[in-house]
Amino acid sequence: MLEVLTVGSFCASLFYCLFTGTSILYALIFAFFLFCGYALYRGFSLQEIGRACRQSIAKISNIIIVMLLIGALTASWRASGTIAYLVSYASEIISPSWSLLGTFILNAALSSLIGTSFGTAATMGVVTMSLCVGMGVSPFWAGGAALAGAYVGDRCSPVSTSAQLVCAVTGTELYKNIKNMLRTGFIPFLLACLIYFFVGNGQGAQAANIDLTKLFSQEYILSAWTLIPAIILLTMVMLKADIKLTMIASIASAFVTALFLRDLGSIELCKILFSGYQASSPEVGRLMNGGGVISMIQVCCIISISCTFAGIFELTGMLRRLENGIAYLGAKAGVFLTITLTALATAALSCNQMLAVILTEQLCNKIQPDKIKMAASLENTAIVIAPLIPWSIAGAVPVATIGAPESCVVAAVYLWMLPIWGILVEKVLRKTYPTIS
Repeated sequence: MLEVLTVGSFCASLFYCLFTGTSILYALIFAFFLFCGYALYRGFSLQEIGRACRQSIAKISNIIIVMLLIGALTASWRASGTIAYLVSYASEIISPSWSLLGTFILNAALSSLIGTSFGTAATMGVVTMSLCVGMGVSPFWAGGAALAGAYVGDRCSPVSTSAQLVCAVTGTELYKNIKNMLRTGFIPFLLACLIYFFVGNGQGAQAANIDLTKLFSQEYILSAWTLIPAIILLTMVMLKADIKLTMIASIASAFVTALFLRDLGSIELCKILFSGYQASSPEVGRLMNGGGVISMIQVCCIISISCTFAGIFELTGMLRRLENGIAYLGAKAGVFLTITLTALATAALSCNQMLAVILTEQLCNKIQPDKIKMAASLENTAIVIAPLIPWSIAGAVPVATIGAPESCVVAAVYLWMLPIWGILVEKVLRKTYPTIS
């Protein structure tokens, strides 16, 4: 009974923060002391609790460094004009006849480069949404295509915080996971492209009147030289170089590019890497402002505190009854279906993607002991289900950023298809090979 009250209090604090607009970090801090109190009540010492928390945080120490580098990477690309060049060029190739497909693919491409759904939504998402609305395309479908595209890279980009988190909690290798992501996501991606192509053919009727090249020229020199940071990143990723070295090399090249192409000094650029980019023009700033190491501090705190929960849960056996119930369901209904349902529940309760990943892995690691398969399952469930929850920050923030209706999550077909496709594949395998687990 005490376990139910403790978890219930945690969920109540999450929803309170959600509905009052308070940072979810406060709910997590409250939950940390709540769970520590439960552990003390169960007879565990402060030393034992501290050791469990430290061991959990140690598992994600590498991802904290990567996240801080991602913040610096996005700021350097904004300052050098890399993102501006990519967005302005992309805006010129969208036509009314394939507006939805173009929106999906362009957002998918940028998110795969920069690894952040929020950053993609704030740049390419805003642009493609504006273009689609200007062409007379339904905001419902345009918003869904942009949201789905933004999470393509969030799911499987080497510089994605989500992909890094999955590696950390499962103890798997990044590039092996990416290979699995591409393999398991190919059919859902293809089906999403077909749907957006056919639906989009019946919509946009006129060309949008938005000249991004003229807008960005107020702030940047839109030269092909600004693509150097992106080329370096892609080249090193294809060579499977260490991801931290890859990002450092891309940041350094963007730094040098900004020095030569922009009227920015080295001290100012260092400040931008830390605190984020701020454009001199308000119009450009609406698309380009952001990034920086400081932008990742709260994310790092959320992940660190969330990871301590896993250590406390393991120490106290607090979720053991729930784990036993999940194990029973997994044996009856199928492993992937059970992981999907668990991810849906944890995403709905936690209101964010990171905690959903950590809790889903904690609850389901016994029914899926294969770490590589677990990593793939998390990427195809918790990562993509979280943005489909209307009250989750994973979906609410990008949708609000691009100015789409909340109902557009229904049109984010790629995100729906990933778990559905996984369930269908599992059902076919279980029917063909009844002994499969």
